[in-house]
Amino acid sequence: MRKMLLAAALLLPQLAHADPLVEETGPSTIAIAPADGNYRVVNDSRRYQTNILPSVAARNALLYQLLEIEQHQVSLEGPQTEQNFEEATASVTVYPLSDAGKGAAAFAVEGKADAVHAQNSFLTLTRHGCCVEMPTHAVYSLETGRYLFNATGEGQSGQWATMGARGGFAFERIFAYHAKVTAADGDLFGDTPNGAVIIAYAKENEPLQRLMLIAPEDVMGRDAPLEWMPKLDLVNKDNPKGTDRIFIDLFGKPEQIFTDTTLRLTLDEGTMIEIPLVADRLDIESARLPEGYSLKEMKL
Repeated sequence: MRKMLLAAALLLPQLAHADPLVEETGPSTIAIAPADGNYRVVNDSRRYQTNILPSVAARNALLYQLLEIEQHQVSLEGPQTEQNFEEATASVTVYPLSDAGKGAAAFAVEGKADAVHAQNSFLTLTRHGCCVEMPTHAVYSLETGRYLFNATGEGQSGQWATMGARGGFAFERIFAYHAKVTAADGDLFGDTPNGAVIIAYAKENEPLQRLMLIAPEDVMGRDAPLEWMPKLDLVNKDNPKGTDRIFIDLFGKPEQIFTDTTLRLTLDEGTMIEIPLVADRLDIESARLPEGYSLKEMKL
């Protein structure tokens, strides 16, 4: 499918080799000041990136974008201390591009981020954390600017599982999870006692569902999340052992296609969560959970 995107990109309007349509200057600054025998370093950087993505809303029409990426990082470093970073932030402003040049800003995404990655349909703001904390990746749609989910696990934007069907990018679905322990847990779980994992279901341009897995108090009390090795799989009749990608070779309505599949999240050898996908929704009521665990729907 991504090969189709590359081929389609060749059909974009060809710009004549004349005066540039866009010329931007993005200054970066650094300020270093003494701080008790060490140095406080304030680094503000700005860079630009172009991006091509298929529009879900416009049935696979291609969008061409200019991204202005700003990052703010503060660190304490020097001979008297190990390098310590304060909470870093980022701002990404997205502009449409056409033969007429750069349009007005379509949207901006701001958040806490140690790193920023943009590719195709997705913008990822990553927080690395420290010590026992795992990285977590906040993923946004580059078509709409909407927050889709946070993801942990292996991969540049965490571990995802996906489903697709005939009909283009409107018929793509993403499953992802955010598991403790990360630097973003306070923001994501809020004041919910014993919130352990957030499970997300999304299209490429908007979130569809967000569920919170709540663990028993004794499990959280013994810091079980530090020992978990979460793995996300999709299970159906053709993939009984689980897979991270299912393609349904059919046309139809989403509720007819995205069904009869189970999302399986394995936390450790003895802890498995199974949630059926029924008519394009994760069915909490039919979920199979270990004793003492529960699920609740979160606001999008």
